Amino acid sequence: MKLVVLNDNVPAKGLMNEWGWSVLVEGKKRFLFDADTNPLVLAHNSKALGVSLRDLDFAFLSHWHYDHYGGLPYIAELNPGLRLYAPPGNRAMALRWGFDIVEVFKAGEIADGIWTSGPLDDFEQALGMETSSGLVVIVGCSHPGVDRLTKALLNVSGYENAHLVIGGFHGPSRRTLDRLAEMADFIAPAHCSGDFAKAYVRKTYPEKFISVKTGSIIEL
Repeated sequence: MKLVVLNDNVPAKGLMNEWGWSVLVEGKKRFLFDADTNPLVLAHNSKALGVSLRDLDFAFLSHWHYDHYGGLPYIAELNPGLRLYAPPGNRAMALRWGFDIVEVFKAGEIADGIWTSGPLDDFEQALGMETSSGLVVIVGCSHPGVDRLTKALLNVSGYENAHLVIGGFHGPSRRTLDRLAEMADFIAPAHCSGDFAKAYVRKTYPEKFISVKTGSIIEL
């Protein structure tokens, strides 16, 4: 399985970049987690990184903030009728774009070995997927708390701990990061995590820290 970071707040040479988050997952299923803000970023970076955004199995939206859903119309154009798993709130808009939208109301398995945490606080969901290394958790902005989202995925998947947690942590506290470290082998703060979170994990849990930026490719 491979995670391709199509956009993160941190730039990379030769790639477009802005405030946003989007990850292409290539494994037993090919799917997009979140869709950044700008379709041009997704189009340019996918071409530069040598990956296709066509023929996806589904798309997954963590929450309805523009820096996560702005590129979805472009994804729908490339994949007519694509299934989109999203929290409730904008069904009509997703249908106009051309998605087969599935509104997620609770935790559960959405494909073989792939789970949603369900929308915590009726707002944001995260995704967990089974790999040969263990459970990989992808989060968007973690407004409800990256520790809470990870715990919800551990509960629904039956795993005791996560191999990797990657995504935006929304400026978490030390206590939140400490709780996350108890549940995860590796931690990759990105997007809205903030400099403090990255520095804290790097210093306190150096064996767990993974640096992420636009164009990062993580193979599992």
